[in-house]
Amino acid sequence: MPVDRQKVGTSVIPGGLDAQEVIRRSEAACAALSDDEDGLKRDILGHAGNRWSLGVVHALGVSSPLRHAELRRTLHGVTQRMLTHTLRQLEQDGLITRHDYREKPLRVEYSLTELGMGLLVQMIPLWTWVIENAEAFSAARNRYLDRQQSDG
Repeated sequence: MPVDRQKVGTSVIPGGLDAQEVIRRSEAACAALSDDEDGLKRDILGHAGNRWSLGVVHALGVSSPLRHAELRRTLHGVTQRMLTHTLRQLEQDGLITRHDYREKPLRVEYSLTELGMGLLVQMIPLWTWVIENAEAFSAARNRYLDRQQSDG
């Protein structure tokens, strides 16, 4: 179902913006992310689309600090290896901090940084949009599957 791009003040185009302004902002963002040598911005943006990164950021936003085992229990289905990899990436990019207490038994805790909280805050509108449009996404998938089955 095509979208009327002129629906100002709707969930398609927020109030105060017209279609040309949305396109201008989109093009500016794409230009800022298009430099092949500037992988940093794309890497950070990749956290926003990574289920484990967002899961860690959310978990630490809700309850921080947390230990590795506590995070793993919170993130159903994550492997120890994937969680360790995700934690290292998030720490490298300044979204979380790792505090090693240098005790026996080993005690390491992770906390959300100000940058991490910023990512969490920015993701809430996207999550809300996905939730609000879940039925439309489901209907679109069903239409697609129906077309595939009738063509196949």
